[in-house]
Amino acid sequence: MKILYVASDQRVPGRTGGSVHVLEVARGLAARGHEVHAVVHRAEGVPDLETEGGVVWHRIDWRPPHPFFRFRAQGAVAAIAATFHPDAVIERYYNFGGEGVSVASSLRVPSLLEVNSPIVDHPGSLKAVLDVLMLTRPMRSYREALCRQATALIAPIPEIVPLFAREKTEIVTWGANVQTFNPGRRSPEVRRSLGIGEGQVAVVFSGSFRPWHGVHVVEAAARRLHDRGDLCFLLVGGGTSGGGDGFRGRRLGTVAYEQMPEIVASADVGVAPYDPTRLKQLRLGFYWSPLKIFEYMASGLPTVTIPRAPLTEIVREGLEGLHVVPGDPEALATAVVRLADDAPLRARMGASARTRVVERYSWERHCQQVEGVLLRIVG
Repeated sequence: MKILYVASDQRVPGRTGGSVHVLEVARGLAARGHEVHAVVHRAEGVPDLETEGGVVWHRIDWRPPHPFFRFRAQGAVAAIAATFHPDAVIERYYNFGGEGVSVASSLRVPSLLEVNSPIVDHPGSLKAVLDVLMLTRPMRSYREALCRQATALIAPIPEIVPLFAREKTEIVTWGANVQTFNPGRRSPEVRRSLGIGEGQVAVVFSGSFRPWHGVHVVEAAARRLHDRGDLCFLLVGGGTSGGGDGFRGRRLGTVAYEQMPEIVASADVGVAPYDPTRLKQLRLGFYWSPLKIFEYMASGLPTVTIPRAPLTEIVREGLEGLHVVPGDPEALATAVVRLADDAPLRARMGASARTRVVERYSWERHCQQVEGVLLRIVG
């Protein structure tokens, strides 16, 4: 089928989880034999129109350039749709979006709303308070109208979509590129270049260093283990590079995403000690798809994370990794020591992690699920 994929607030290629998601979904659907046109944000030094990875990429912007005005991209999206007449439209949900679903409605073709962040307001939401102060709750009304207009929705958990829309919502998780992230990318040369000593167990944390990602927990745990000369901690992301602040290892800062498969595979343990208390939206449930965990697992690493659904289903305690109390550096340090001291346990968990992500949490599996929804709504 011919698919228009609207994600006009994302820049592709990029280094965020959102840009990776859009790239993998677009390429994955194209690999399944569909004609995919993806609409993303204009980026300096990248052509406004190009075909790459089997996908036709359209890069646009709007005026004023603030994300609040994303809905003003509707004209550009409609013009793109007119060039190839899509059978279905996917829109990546954003509070001030809606241009993809609107264009689908005008063309009388089905639309799929891809929801990766809450449409409903979490308890204590400032956005909800402002909405109430405007009496008519225009923001909630707009979001709910978008859900009603969409033919179907996909989301990682049902709690982030309105109750009335859950009947037409399918639960779909994110995944990893299991071809790119794999144990075969492990490299002694990369280990040496990262400062990992001979015989050391390398513990990796990757991400954008948002407060709720738990990087503060990783650093505090690493400081507790400073005397362990057999450990090396690698923190990837966050923009700042340099030596470890009171711990053995280093901050790599922001690195090109193309380098990540070798970096991750060259480590021995992956950690993702999320601290949900630092993101109020997570009161709705852990909706944030853990890209780093999927990539650790695809690379054959045992993973340490927190015991909160759906993480407990992805990383099963004692099988693919270990669970630790959120926000507790001592618990994380204990888990790291357990894995560092038991090479057979690391190998067994790493192999199980690789098998599990290939079978259940690959981008190929994700696109297969998305394709199933599209085929159903196109009829």
